Amino acid sequence: MKLRPATPDDLPALADAFRATFNAAPWNEAWTDDSARAALSDLLATPRSAALVAWDGDLCVGAVLGRDQVRDTHLSHEVQEMFVRPERQRGGVGGALLDAHLNAVQAREITNVSLLTARESAAEAFYGRFGFRRAGRMVLLVRP
Repeated sequence: MKLRPATPDDLPALADAFRATFNAAPWNEAWTDDSARAALSDLLATPRSAALVAWDGDLCVGAVLGRDQVRDTHLSHEVQEMFVRPERQRGGVGGALLDAHLNAVQAREITNVSLLTARESAAEAFYGRFGFRRAGRMVLLVRP
């Protein structure tokens, strides 16, 4: 497996891995190739974005995409998407991706990192192993 920064040329392979991940259980979403490409293209074009892709030969097996955000006195970082093909999960791909991504964030001297995931899920447990915890003061509000 090889990790490298994502480029716009990776978009077709990223979209394929993204759909394979999020259209499967437990997410059971309904991403199309067009909607996945649009979402990932937007993330790659976001100012201060950072994206890392895991490759096994010419197959994209996963990726992590995030962005730095300007705050009043510092930068923070939000992991916006992370995915690993279902058949490659629990094999070290996600851990390698997240570890490398967080090391790159830390190298930019950013210490505040956040992300959203499903409560009481395998994903929450995974992120917990990397030091993530539920925010004490924050709540996600949705409408309607």
